[in-house]
Amino acid sequence: MKFFLVLYICSSVTQTCGQPLEYNSKFEDWSSCVKKGGELIVDFSERINVNMNKDKLYVSYFCNDIELKQS
Repeated sequence: MKFFLVLYICSSVTQTCGQPLEYNSKFEDWSSCVKKGGELIVDFSERINVNMNKDKLYVSYFCNDIELKQS
């Protein structure tokens, strides 16, 4: 089983989230997916600090499994 990561950039001011963004890599296990989500949140917050404070942005994410068909 593999896992995929989906992120949402949301605003506390408008109480809305943008379109879901699927990370372009698949993960071999749940832990790797969750860790990458955390890393991406830190990276995002460091790069967009000004807008983050103004719009009270935050990132929400989840990992989900991919059903692979056996041949």
